[in-house]
Amino acid sequence: MRRESSLTPESNTLYIVAKAPVAGRVKTRLVGNAWNEGGVAALAGAFLTDTFSLATHPLVPARVVLALGGNPTDLPLPLLSLPHVPQGDGDLGERLTRLFAASFAGGAASVCAIGSDTPHLPPAFLVEAFGRLASPDVDIVLGRADDGGYYLLGMNKPCPEVFERIDWGTAAVWAQTLARAATANRRAALLPPWYDIDTPADLERLRRDLGRGVVTAPGTVAVFPL
Repeated sequence: MRRESSLTPESNTLYIVAKAPVAGRVKTRLVGNAWNEGGVAALAGAFLTDTFSLATHPLVPARVVLALGGNPTDLPLPLLSLPHVPQGDGDLGERLTRLFAASFAGGAASVCAIGSDTPHLPPAFLVEAFGRLASPDVDIVLGRADDGGYYLLGMNKPCPEVFERIDWGTAAVWAQTLARAATANRRAALLPPWYDIDTPADLERLRRDLGRGVVTAPGTVAVFPL
């Protein structure tokens, strides 16, 4: 039996957890010979715009909220009207714990979080995530990133344990999160693996995939000629 009420946008929350695209404060590992800080900030803004577009795809059954690190006035123009909340202080686990708790306290049936470093993510992955969470046999959904982290985490009941004692920013994040879920007796469903854009090698991979039409990210292509 499916939780049909959780397949409507009004009952779910999808957080985009991202920093305002300010030069010198975002995607610093991409700065190098090909990209200066200003160019990387423009690229980060394009990533965020594309992420918003995929998150608001008509088939994604969720209300989209930007969990912002930084000043809203630094957002790209298309995103100024997007509902947003501050991330607040603490490590990523502490920030995510607060975000998920706030949505569940507000009556959300399911909550998912993604970053802005997968602007090429297929919207179908988001649709699948909320679909899995509508099942009575699933408590948590995870999308593994190729670097050992995750590009999406969602749940249909509070489970702060999955954000505790995690070595954020390392290749251990995925395995540690699954272990925390198991310890908390939460049943996890896995999405297809994907890759995020953190390094020049990731960016080159994205260039190839965009050029071959394997993925799409129109805002990114506008500032990232193929």
